[in-house]
Amino acid sequence: MKLWRITLLLSLGAVLLTISSCKEKQLTKKEVLTSLNTVEAKLNWLDYRLARENWWFYTTGESDSLKFYEALYNKVVSDPTTIAALQNGKAMLTDEADVRRWELIHGVMVGAGIETQPLISSLRDSLLSIHINYRAEYDGEMRTDNYLYNAYRTNPDRTRRESAYRAWSSVGDEMAESLSRLFRLRNQAAQRSGYNSYFALSFDLDKFDLKAYLDVLKRLDSLSEGPYEKILEKIKVRLKIPNPEIWDLAYAYNGINQRIDSYFPVDSQMNFMQHGLEGVGFDLNKLPIYYDLDSRPGKSQFAYEFTIKAPYDMRVLANLTPGIYSERVLTHETGHALHMAFVSQPDDIFSNIVAGAWEEGMAQTVAATMDDKNWLTTYAHIPASVADDYLAAKRDQDIIYLRMTLVRLTFEFEAYQNANQDLNKLYWNLFERYMQLPRHDDIQPWAAIIHYTTHPVYLQNYLYADMIAAQTMHFLNKSYGSISGNPLVRAFLVQNYFRFGSRYNWRDLLKRGTDEKLNPDYLIQRLGIGSSGSDQ
Repeated sequence: MKLWRITLLLSLGAVLLTISSCKEKQLTKKEVLTSLNTVEAKLNWLDYRLARENWWFYTTGESDSLKFYEALYNKVVSDPTTIAALQNGKAMLTDEADVRRWELIHGVMVGAGIETQPLISSLRDSLLSIHINYRAEYDGEMRTDNYLYNAYRTNPDRTRRESAYRAWSSVGDEMAESLSRLFRLRNQAAQRSGYNSYFALSFDLDKFDLKAYLDVLKRLDSLSEGPYEKILEKIKVRLKIPNPEIWDLAYAYNGINQRIDSYFPVDSQMNFMQHGLEGVGFDLNKLPIYYDLDSRPGKSQFAYEFTIKAPYDMRVLANLTPGIYSERVLTHETGHALHMAFVSQPDDIFSNIVAGAWEEGMAQTVAATMDDKNWLTTYAHIPASVADDYLAAKRDQDIIYLRMTLVRLTFEFEAYQNANQDLNKLYWNLFERYMQLPRHDDIQPWAAIIHYTTHPVYLQNYLYADMIAAQTMHFLNKSYGSISGNPLVRAFLVQNYFRFGSRYNWRDLLKRGTDEKLNPDYLIQRLGIGSSGSDQ
């Protein structure tokens, strides 16, 4: 199999020597293409090896070669000679596919070139180790973050909910100082590359329009503020408390959540998902998607997808727990696998490097099939009245989630705008503004959000994913009627979205499928927080 042939590694030295010898003279188009092709081959091979090693690490807890391949990957993506050759040679590329390959590879190498710098990588890895191994005391025992997250959302004792929230966020106290330094180090590295901040660099690489992004956040804030305030008033009445806290919001919906969770025992979740996907045309038994369903106590991740080699080998590690949230995460991760199972492109790079917004958007679109009342009643066998109550409560909870998302997204933007400020004060200022709840400056929950450590400037992809899913579902409902049980959904997704991978910019694929550019109105309409109207 060509990806693992040792000749690839032997060829690297020769190619780098060739490029190095050309540093003092003008590169030729042939030399640029040689560089591009070789880097692509290296990344394809390393992506495959790393995916396999990570699978073994997550499923067995051991992987003898993971560190070796990580080090090799870091060396490849941070090689300054190769980066220079690619940067200097872009203008020579005329073929559309070559230009697209260049965009994807250049983005990976520039971004990874920062994350692989010794000070940044060592600090990031040490923070990740703290987060993975941290256990906080609660009820006399050391608990995982998943246990604490569930406790502060569901415990009927308000004092114990507060204790659980504080225990859950206490890992942030251990990480805050070093995470603040990590923000500064990333900014410094980005500034050496000519950007004002790491945030600006990331948005440039992902081709996001910063002004349009901030305008969307402002609009979502304006439209959701009133509905959110009404939700807070309902919570005050429902829980009979004049001043709700962050640990009260989810508990206010605990009754309906427990009712709906009772319909999703662990041993039924795969069955529900499989039949639901069959209804929209996907037969998991005929796809190269493998599931590991072994329970692993202590793991907080409900499910995680590993693309070993698209479109031939996708795997989902599922650590399921009772309840609809576990079902949703399982379906979301299966959405990632479905996307990769139908990529059909001659260049592997188009399935190995997919923009985060589109990758999450495809998974979220598949997960959104669960929000259809017919899905709930047909596949999970939920009574219609219970389904109605759940969907009404879910809309409230989605608005609460949106407000918290605005806190987290605005925090990350502002943190990179000025990484020297007091980040805990920044967080609680934003928390007060968007959540309208009491602040607690003695704890630092922002530092417990692992994405800031391991996936910087990534959280906005989940918001874009919700917009992609809402726009797609609106189009499907308008074009085909009910989504649940409609096999035309598969044909639409495969033909318009899945098969292209990252061959084209995801915005063009969305317009191809829905006949419209990305439009936040469909998410706004789904949330019920404003009237529809053009907002490109």
